[in-house]
Amino acid sequence: MTTSATTEEIYTVEEYFELEKHSEIRHEFVNGKIIPMSGESIVANRIAGNCGFYLKLTLRSQGYDIIRHEVRTIVELNKKYRYPDVQVVKRDTITETHAIGSPVLLIEVSSYESSNQDNETKLNEYVQIASLQYYLIISQYEPLVHLYGRDDQGWRFEVFSHLENEVSLPNLGCTLKVTNIYENVDGM
Repeated sequence: MTTSATTEEIYTVEEYFELEKHSEIRHEFVNGKIIPMSGESIVANRIAGNCGFYLKLTLRSQGYDIIRHEVRTIVELNKKYRYPDVQVVKRDTITETHAIGSPVLLIEVSSYESSNQDNETKLNEYVQIASLQYYLIISQYEPLVHLYGRDDQGWRFEVFSHLENEVSLPNLGCTLKVTNIYENVDGM
């Protein structure tokens, strides 16, 4: 471990991996900084679970794995590791036991506290992942889904704010109904 002039601790990626093996909470790793993950709400967990469930129903026979919460994503090898709420990955691209290097879809369930990071920092990081086709940011407070999708022209942005909407993911050959995303979420 090294320290900077401001006494902020900087860790190696090996130190980070060792910490994660023994930690009771998850941490993200960004350029030597270890960032503790706060616990999530029941609503956020329910939304992520709904997304994972409906994606699994649709994609299970197409060779995809749907991973929730506890497996990190390699955003930039040896520099940035994140824990998205849901990730979809082609089963045959998985090469590690505790990290995904080639996600095709990432989902973050956003809170007031995480909104800026999900919509700015993570967005800028995630769109650099070569394999990524879709990034969804889902509000836990109202029916609101931001979709960033990659096509031949680059990245496009769409907003879905009605329960009747369907989020189309044509590169995966599926859709997510907004009503299913918010299933059993009070007030939706």
